[in-house]
Amino acid sequence: GEKAKEKEIEKFELKKQKVLKKIVAKRKELGLTQWDLSEQLNLTYSGYFKVETGKTKLDVYRLFEILDTVKITPKEFFEDFEQ
Repeated sequence: GEKAKEKEIEKFELKKQKVLKKIVAKRKELGLTQWDLSEQLNLTYSGYFKVETGKTKLDVYRLFEILDTVKITPKEFFEDFEQ
């Protein structure tokens, strides 16, 4: 029902937040600013900021592009994600 659907949405929202936080952490670990990463991804600063803050949906292509740029494999990135 409606409650189950809300719970599912909440679960995926938490996973999305975890992905975004991990991207931010990896970017900072490399000493990159949002500006630096936006340049490397050929995005406007505003465009990248919206991805990192969840205002723009992160598609798979862009996620892999970001992971490649911050030099982490998808396998490494998702290794501590539970089902």
